[in-house]
Amino acid sequence: MGASAPAVIIGGGVIGCSLAYHLGRAGWRDTVLLEQHELTEGTTWHTAGFVTSMRGPDGPGWHARLAGYLPALAAMLRAETGLDPGWRPVGGLRLALSHTHVDELRRLARRADELGVPLELRGASATMNLAPRLDLTDVQAAAWLPGEGFVRPKDFVGALVAGARTHGADIRTGVRVTGIDATGGAVRAVHTSDGVIETPVVVNAAGAAAGAVGALAGVGVPVVPVLHQYGVTDVLQPALDPDTTPTCRVPEQQFYLRGANGAVIIGGSRPDPVAAWPAGDAEPLAKARDLAEPDDAAFARLWQLARARMPELAQAKLAKIMHGVEAYTPDGAPLAGPTTLPGLWIAAGGGLHGMALAGGLGRHLAEWITTGSSTWDLTALLPDRFGPSATNRDWLTTRALATLART
Repeated sequence: MGASAPAVIIGGGVIGCSLAYHLGRAGWRDTVLLEQHELTEGTTWHTAGFVTSMRGPDGPGWHARLAGYLPALAAMLRAETGLDPGWRPVGGLRLALSHTHVDELRRLARRADELGVPLELRGASATMNLAPRLDLTDVQAAAWLPGEGFVRPKDFVGALVAGARTHGADIRTGVRVTGIDATGGAVRAVHTSDGVIETPVVVNAAGAAAGAVGALAGVGVPVVPVLHQYGVTDVLQPALDPDTTPTCRVPEQQFYLRGANGAVIIGGSRPDPVAAWPAGDAEPLAKARDLAEPDDAAFARLWQLARARMPELAQAKLAKIMHGVEAYTPDGAPLAGPTTLPGLWIAAGGGLHGMALAGGLGRHLAEWITTGSSTWDLTALLPDRFGPSATNRDWLTTRALATLART
């Protein structure tokens, strides 16, 4: 293993790979990315891949800014690597079933206008041509966001990695980080299962395992591993074309749909989210591509909603339920920035919209790390925003679950 590097990234998920790519584009060759499994095998591999610029009527500007960068990044990756980065701008629908949520869509439209996000309010009849296989009889209004869509995780990460390697990044899998040397009050080196790498910059991009990595340096990381599940149907007849089918959300039911390989992905939030802290001394994401047993009782509500919204699903079967761990924070926003330990940075906690934000987070942090400042003001994402509470697991868990239940 190389004895030194300008920076070491810990975590081979989409955020870590994005940062490796953007550091390379900024001119930092020989940056090392370490992943204890194969790339994406922590949480990225099982994400549903939704991309939305609007979290809601009160959505933060930073979210729109970061998500809005993804199409440009996809175009760059395609041009540089010749690979399909997996971005599918199919547009997104949000349905309102009550007067209260029609008002919410109007507020969303005003906020979208403030942020420069294209959005069109429509009645149910004007929406049918966009989603002819949905039952819209109970829909009072819809928001159409033509810039939304989804990204295929494997393709996106594959293009990022190819681009990162072109720009000189060293991507190493099957390497476990065992320690972070902070002698003298600043980052000095990373200890791994393959040896020691001297470096002045370490970025903790370990997703749901970010807390365990932070502990190696004595730094609390306010990330909570939480279970999230979605279902995938068998291929429909006729097959659903994911590249022309808009994504669909029904916010008042905390429920979503999107096409995937001729089938449908069905998911949503649950009113009683469950934390996934491992038992004993085990660390999150210790096993590659690890999934929990499906919670059939919790998924039953989503399956019922899906069949009502898309009647042909009454004859369909579920092929699988993906029940995996995601990384959440107490306020639902990711962590991006330096820690109190000089040289240690965090890029984690993107569980709510990680695929949509990963490109922008990588660009933002790469610019900050290499130049000392960033064009974008993302102070709302600073890792120390929770103060001393960041080290209290009970507080972190309670807050993160409460935030997720409201999302």
